[in-house]
Amino acid sequence: MAEAPLLETLSFTTSINTASATKDTEPQMSCLLCDQMYEGDENKEEFLKHLVTEHKFVIADVKLISDFKRYIGYWKMRLQNHPVTDFCTAIDTNTGEKDIGPKEQYYLLCDVLPEDKLLRECLQKDKLVSVLETQQKEREDTDFCRMCLFCKEEFHSNRATLFNHMNTEHNFNVGLPDNLVYTNEFLDILQEKLNRLQCLYCERTFRDRPTLKEHMRKKQHKRLKASNPTYDKFYVVNYL
Repeated sequence: MAEAPLLETLSFTTSINTASATKDTEPQMSCLLCDQMYEGDENKEEFLKHLVTEHKFVIADVKLISDFKRYIGYWKMRLQNHPVTDFCTAIDTNTGEKDIGPKEQYYLLCDVLPEDKLLRECLQKDKLVSVLETQQKEREDTDFCRMCLFCKEEFHSNRATLFNHMNTEHNFNVGLPDNLVYTNEFLDILQEKLNRLQCLYCERTFRDRPTLKEHMRKKQHKRLKASNPTYDKFYVVNYL
């Protein structure tokens, strides 16, 4: 059996070093079970596919992991000195009499394991602290300067005045400004969509700006689709 987990203080900054929890500044992730390298979150799907096809290894509820790179870094370290059966549930496939495919054994890593559950909780708490710190810095940032997405009025210092202006003057409502974070990136994405003449709600593309503007007005598309995961990272509620 594996020894006690390395999560004594529930604080990654004090109890887990960079060898066991990859920092965001590191561009690559290493496979848990071999030396294959992948470039950050943008190749997460390829990373997970590799685990399944090459190692028959499955990570449950990946979308609920707050910091995937640090999660992988932690388990990379733990699996260096222990077999996967110390931490994972073995699942046999094609065991029925009528099953045609070959019998295979997969390994599932999930929060049924107390250590994995604790790790996920710590990562979520750590991420929430980081998000709230970023939000506070944005509120105190006096260098903010941005033009409205729908007119030429320019706003300084307070981001909330820009979002309130777009709501009252252009009927574009993204929710309460106090619930937003990473607002510069958020506004960049919205601006890029409009530059491509793309509706912010249905993401349909139009031939010119007047046609796009009329579409968004008539269809009441001056809003964001709640089911669009692109915007999840910009709302603090998604980190709670």
